Amino acid sequence: MEIVNIDKLARASTATIPNSSDINNSFKTLKKEIEKNNLEPLYDWFGSRKDKYYKIGWAYLYHHHDVEDVFQNTIMKVYENVNQLREERFFETWVTAIFINQCKKILKNREKVVALKDLERNEVEQGTDMNLELKEGLYQLDSNHREVLVLKYITGYSQEEIAEILSIPIGTVKSRIYRGLKLLRSNIEEVE
Repeated sequence: MEIVNIDKLARASTATIPNSSDINNSFKTLKKEIEKNNLEPLYDWFGSRKDKYYKIGWAYLYHHHDVEDVFQNTIMKVYENVNQLREERFFETWVTAIFINQCKKILKNREKVVALKDLERNEVEQGTDMNLELKEGLYQLDSNHREVLVLKYITGYSQEEIAEILSIPIGTVKSRIYRGLKLLRSNIEEVE
């Protein structure tokens, strides 16, 4: 299997890519292409969403190379398990859950946690358009609160989609968002 890098995804994202509903409507075509070992449609799909997934990866890992590894691992998992997805309308949710699980796997295997203040300034600027105080505030949150806030406010998922992605009740999502925002405000005030 070909190694993925952000540059390849960036090139793929400049092509005309169908929107989410078009991809879900043509899931059978995408699945057939994957079964023929043609991963270009999958690269194109990721390319059209690279910013959203990069933000998710950055919120967990804070390291460009780790996020690239997550892209690669996720594409491999989708390739290996595409036949397990029963309802094509859940394709993006399914892929997002795989992506998050791959982020968590890298975090778990990491020997030391990289502190945000130790990152080089240029890597921080590459991550997202958020300001430094917000990044530091998010970094200080526990992973449960951070992940729901990233999924809700940075990548734009609905509460229902977040519940599906994380396999938790919607009430838990709502309480984590509420509590996470409260903690984030407190963290940002401390940074200032």
